[in-house]
Amino acid sequence: MTLFWIITAAMILAALAMLAPSLLRTRQLHSLDRDQQNVVIARERLAELAAERDQGTLDQAQFEQAKGELERSLLSDLDQQSEQAAPAGTSGGGRLALGIVALFVPALTLGLYAYLGTPDLVEPRNPALAAAHERGGELPSVEQMVGALVERLKQNPEDTNGWYLLGRTNMALKDYAGAAAAFETVHKLVGDEPSVLLGWADALAMNANGDMRGKPTELIRRAVKLAPEDTTALWLAGMAEEQAGNPELAIAHWERLVPQIQDDPQASARIAALITNAREKSGVSVQTLAAAPEVASSKPTIAAGRGVTVRVSLSPELSGKASPDEALFVYARALQGPKMPLAAARMQVKDLPLTVLLDDSGAMMPSMKISNFEQVVVGARVSRSGGAITQSGDLKGEVAPVEVGADNVVEIVIDTVVP
Repeated sequence: MTLFWIITAAMILAALAMLAPSLLRTRQLHSLDRDQQNVVIARERLAELAAERDQGTLDQAQFEQAKGELERSLLSDLDQQSEQAAPAGTSGGGRLALGIVALFVPALTLGLYAYLGTPDLVEPRNPALAAAHERGGELPSVEQMVGALVERLKQNPEDTNGWYLLGRTNMALKDYAGAAAAFETVHKLVGDEPSVLLGWADALAMNANGDMRGKPTELIRRAVKLAPEDTTALWLAGMAEEQAGNPELAIAHWERLVPQIQDDPQASARIAALITNAREKSGVSVQTLAAAPEVASSKPTIAAGRGVTVRVSLSPELSGKASPDEALFVYARALQGPKMPLAAARMQVKDLPLTVLLDDSGAMMPSMKISNFEQVVVGARVSRSGGAITQSGDLKGEVAPVEVGADNVVEIVIDTVVP
């Protein structure tokens, strides 16, 4: 606080110092000297006479006569002016003006600040920050701030915002038991609020090493009923149902989530992988046709609806780099837009070569079907990790563009190593 007023006073003194020289200097008369004025006027008149002579208005005799009269008049004026002293004086008004400014500027400045400003912000009201100032500006640690919050909640146990903040802070500090207790207290105060239910469920699950069964699943289901389009609720609901042994219900939650996260490629890829894994657990897969080189030349019948039939093989150069039990993904995706597959099938390398029909039966979500597109990218990838997300070292092959519904078989050769 003291430093603030010292800076204020210094600024006012600096302003007065800039004004003082102008107010205190001697005020001299700035009018031209009378002699100089007379000489200037005489020169101008002589130039006019010379111009009239040159134009023929005056002859030489008249010019000489007018010139003589002008010289006599100038001499007479100079003689009279020399007898008088040029007036000059000073004024004491500058000192009075400086005194007025020095008195009223500080008063006006401080008065306006007290009326329009916020003096309370100069002195910190937060006890923790005030204590920090007393210690020389050192801010309190997170633990000290949490302790201060706990003490405040003891004094005001009905502070829902404070309890919620404590829950979020404990989650960040990985004190999941403390976070769960804080969210439970908030729930007692406000009832079933989606954000509170989800925070409580998340804290309980994290405290149980990610196990959502039991109380967390119950809380998440209540949150989904209250906020069926909430992204966090849908994400956690899918995970909870998968752990509960309900992969079909998990897929339903995640499919509702997909349109809301299309602008986030990482989240979209993660959800796509979760949906793929859940489909495998539920036994849902795309139709796989008999694979044999001898019958590959025959044209398989396209199932009801529009789709793409592909024949997948592994190039001889990469045949030694793939193990028979490694996962093989065959997919179709849009030429532009989200990278999520429109249809996909999972097999193993030992199934190669194979022929697969990619149609709406293998759609990842109801709103993103291959039959809704005219052209797609089709491809196949050997996953070294077994996951649905492409990683360095995977083997792949793609063909684009491919007409959807065309009566032909698209050849895909896996001949590229993902860098």
